[in-house]
Amino acid sequence: MGQTAMRANITGITNANPCIVTIDDNPGYETGNFVRLTDLNGVMPVPRGEDPLNNYRWKIILLTDTTFSLKHPVTDFPVNSTNYPPYVSGGYCNLVETNFFYHGDDE
Repeated sequence: MGQTAMRANITGITNANPCIVTIDDNPGYETGNFVRLTDLNGVMPVPRGEDPLNNYRWKIILLTDTTFSLKHPVTDFPVNSTNYPPYVSGGYCNLVETNFFYHGDDE
């Protein structure tokens, strides 16, 4: 069965409290989902900014169909990105599956 890929292109990240992420299209994200932001770090051929957010899991609060705020997955506090390097371009937002189905499970 496997996981269904739910990936979106990041088009913007604010330096604010709370941090707001904008994506190009919502593949089905909902408030309370967990996502991993990838390909944001400065070691990319072209630095993309927002290094402290790169490759970590975040809880999202959907604000519009294509914008959401980030919360820490354990403390549930809003992410304050005011002192992070500014977003430049690129990056991906990937849904982190929290429910898994195994062979023989009823769906």
